[in-house]
Amino acid sequence: MATASAQLEWVVCPVCEEGRARALFDKQGFTVVGCPNCGLRYVNPRPTADWLAAWYGTQYYQGERANAAGAQHLHFPEMKIATARLRLDLIRPFCATGWLVDVGAGGGFMVEAAQAAGWHAVGLEPSTTAARHAARERQVHMVSGRLEEAPFSSGRFNVVTMLDVLEHVTCPGKCLTQARRLLGPGGILLVETPNMAGWLPRLMGARHPWVRPPEHLTYFTPATLRVLLERAGFCLLRLLTRTSKVLTLDYVLSLTGSTNPVLTAVAQGAVGWWRGLGRAPFKLPLDMLVAVAASNRPEESTR
Repeated sequence: MATASAQLEWVVCPVCEEGRARALFDKQGFTVVGCPNCGLRYVNPRPTADWLAAWYGTQYYQGERANAAGAQHLHFPEMKIATARLRLDLIRPFCATGWLVDVGAGGGFMVEAAQAAGWHAVGLEPSTTAARHAARERQVHMVSGRLEEAPFSSGRFNVVTMLDVLEHVTCPGKCLTQARRLLGPGGILLVETPNMAGWLPRLMGARHPWVRPPEHLTYFTPATLRVLLERAGFCLLRLLTRTSKVLTLDYVLSLTGSTNPVLTAVAQGAVGWWRGLGRAPFKLPLDMLVAVAASNRPEESTR
């Protein structure tokens, strides 16, 4: 994607609202900065919310280009549904059934997994392309639109899930506040986002495939995610700093092609002799933050 067309704006730290920032590195035409107060890393200046909405609506889920990461997400349903089942297992000790909304639902894979597990589930997805694809291919209930404009009454849901969403949005704090509005008393929030304090992200730095502006705008650590959740009015119940996803090598390489082309080419050459290897699913522990939080303040049961 040509970054020259992006409409940019300077912002304060999305977690602590500190106005100062130190430039750390550039990648794909954008600058990643560090907050001197809380340590958060984020893109600054960043694309405006309107520009991103248009980009996600017209490009992210379309085409076969290496930077059309959303299109790649839609092509691996079995893998995505298997990971969604793992995330539902994390919710079950706190809320076993009821109404669930998956924010940033993409291809509707969490919605399908939740329905199969007995939940009344709906997906909220800003991309009309992805929402229509999910409704057609997965036969699930999808609503197209932004979270702040969602046609849901306050307190309607028992659970809100946001998987690989916070790193994409321009205002993650406001996003969490809107999610809290949708939850009834004792409602549960499940958030997943890359853990940039993990050993591999720290080792690779700017070369890590998760560092991919303008798709990923904010790079969280356990400390910064905890602060953001608490500022949005959530009580943290559980925080995992490393958890498994179900992946295939074909999927991984489809995402690394634009950010790590040399490594991708080497990997593709190494497994090219065995055609089935790239399609075989496997469970891999990754540096991912998965937070389970309550929408009010019960006695904390962090473990």
